[in-house]
Amino acid sequence: MSTTVKLVSGDGFTFILDKAVAEHSPTIRNMLDVSHGGAFTEALTNEIKFPEIKGKVLEKVCQYLYYKHRYAAEGSTDRVPEFKFDLELSLELLMAADYLDC
Repeated sequence: MSTTVKLVSGDGFTFILDKAVAEHSPTIRNMLDVSHGGAFTEALTNEIKFPEIKGKVLEKVCQYLYYKHRYAAEGSTDRVPEFKFDLELSLELLMAADYLDC
């Protein structure tokens, strides 16, 4: 069983994430879930293609998933810094976040 997952943007950019990090998105978690008979091909290949998401947006989503993984630890006493992004990406990030439920 692989501990990483490959996310591929619509414009061909590839991002390799730790599976535990990627699964902070319920959508990705469900796509990778093999306990339901492996209904998605993604569960077998550990590769998910997002044809509607541009590389620069998917890159920021990946950064956010690592951010969430780091600061979502139960009982974390660390001060959570602001997650920064370019305002011109706001609409595309909002749509990607809505789709990925993160």
